Amino acid sequence: MKHSRWLAVSACACALWAAGCSSGTENNDADAEDFRQQLTDGFSNNLAGFSNAIQRLVLAINGQAQTGVTLTPIAGGFQGSVGVDVNGDGSLETTVAGQILWVNPSQGLYGGANFVLNGITGGAPQTASGSSVITQTGATSVAITNGYFTTETQTRGNSVEVTDANLDVDVGGGAYNVDGTADFRFNGLRGSLTFEPVGTWFKITVTGNFPTFVIQ
Repeated sequence: MKHSRWLAVSACACALWAAGCSSGTENNDADAEDFRQQLTDGFSNNLAGFSNAIQRLVLAINGQAQTGVTLTPIAGGFQGSVGVDVNGDGSLETTVAGQILWVNPSQGLYGGANFVLNGITGGAPQTASGSSVITQTGATSVAITNGYFTTETQTRGNSVEVTDANLDVDVGGGAYNVDGTADFRFNGLRGSLTFEPVGTWFKITVTGNFPTFVIQ
């Protein structure tokens, strides 16, 4: 149970991309404004739902039955699914399926965990996959390395790929600080994301061959 909060907030930094492109049925333009709107929606509306889902997942891993969580022990970890309230209406309309595999089981999260996303169902139809290594680096901090995520939504017609995500997350003192970088491809648009702590929160600066914009 002691790892649940750290794993929750770090996984949410990557789950943001799924949230940002999993709702709505309009605007198929492959441009920076569409990406800005999708990322803004995910940042503003979906972070709490994914955070709650990952917390329930880790509590279930530690033996506490949780609503919307199904787990099966496998060699070196667990596989299963967790329900997510993406739109904040109280229902778990979206399901995220994947695996958590310990790199060194005797060390727990300090030894690293391989997180593998196998798919997302519910909400807007989409295909999704991803992976990252999550390692606890301090009493309230974790590092996400080699992060990769890709999804394609059928309703919006959007394709998103996030690569080379390397992030440091610290939740000490009630803060939620994220620091690091990632590259992305949104339809035909390419660019980079820079995460920076701002007070007790963080911001994302998005750059590429389009006007730079900031989300916070």
